Amino acid sequence: MNTFDIEAYVRRQEAELARRDRQLPFTEAEYRDRLTRLRERMTADRLDVLLLTAPDTMCWLHGYTNRWYRQHSSTRFPPVHCTIVRADDDRTVLIEPAYHEQLVRLTSCVDEFIGVEGDSGEPTVTDFVDTLTSELFSGGGAYGRIGVESWSSVPNPAVAQIIACALTARGATVVDASVTVRGVRRIKSPAEIAVIERAQAACDAGVRRLHADARPGMTELEAWNQLMTGVIAAGGEPTAMHETVAAGPPMPLLHGLSSRRPIGPGELFHPDAAAAVDRYHARLTRPFSMGEPDKALIHLTGIAAGAYDVVLSTARVGLPFRELHRALRDYFAESGIADGWAGGYELGVSFMPDWVGEFCWDIQDEETDDVIEAGLVTNFESCAFVAVVDTVVFEESGPRFLSSVPRETLVVGDAH
Repeated sequence: MNTFDIEAYVRRQEAELARRDRQLPFTEAEYRDRLTRLRERMTADRLDVLLLTAPDTMCWLHGYTNRWYRQHSSTRFPPVHCTIVRADDDRTVLIEPAYHEQLVRLTSCVDEFIGVEGDSGEPTVTDFVDTLTSELFSGGGAYGRIGVESWSSVPNPAVAQIIACALTARGATVVDASVTVRGVRRIKSPAEIAVIERAQAACDAGVRRLHADARPGMTELEAWNQLMTGVIAAGGEPTAMHETVAAGPPMPLLHGLSSRRPIGPGELFHPDAAAAVDRYHARLTRPFSMGEPDKALIHLTGIAAGAYDVVLSTARVGLPFRELHRALRDYFAESGIADGWAGGYELGVSFMPDWVGEFCWDIQDEETDDVIEAGLVTNFESCAFVAVVDTVVFEESGPRFLSSVPRETLVVGDAH
């Protein structure tokens, strides 16, 4: 093959990529509504500009999806991206390395893309800051308060400090706007809930696949593989955190990674399952027994499952969470489980390696002023030594749990 043939091949591949259609999980109207609500919140919080750097925030606002945000990269590859949102302008601007232009086009409806290039190909922090300040301050523009996502892992502290210094040198005041941004994302639209329902269906399929195929001697990693095979076959994706299968007491083992340890006959194990669709998450955990379960396990699972009835009978829109917390504490005390626990955290769009949402609730919190709102989606974790976890949507008609997997000990192996 000569040089001309190689060049022609490369041009054809690039042309085919340029002809691909953009694919977004939501309509552009949905994204514009999110932008409108975000700008309204900016005005209320006296923010002139937001610099969005968290991968999940950018995905939520305009769809952009990448797998390398330079969260923990070499110092040669600093995080050099952000989405600019102005309170007085409905135009969104994404600054990213120039070679991601086609990826942005295919996954995002951002209004303007600005590609950053460096002399050696990879942009430096200086290249990024020069591009950012030029966009913000060219033409004599001045902004009083610029919000950043200080609670995001992107950018890292070194780059965040350089950006803040560059902005303050131009007369701006840099403030943390993490709560501003996350507060707008907290209540899910019907379209978002529909995607979470798809994620739950995939999560359920993964647990059912594991229930059907688990056998004594299977390692935790082999069990995890069965779980994720079922999730992916049902249209789900890996989530922001490793979906663990762990044998033994759920705490602390469910915060570990699946290992090559075999699961033996008679052992308790939990698939701490999760699945995503278009980065939107759903959760599911059930106690499993490898063979005939101990009667104590059956009893504990029943207590954990009974907390769901408390949520269904107590929770309603407008109710302070502390009242739901009190009802659940009373339930566990009456069940004879002094250290029983329940609660949850907001589910939504997220990226590896870690968390999903801002809002959390916990039955030990007696002081919170938060109330139940329609459109809030969280997991619900009920723990009576064993863990039973589901996804709950709080609606005007009451709470709705999404999983169809029975809330009971699932028996596998010879007794299944």
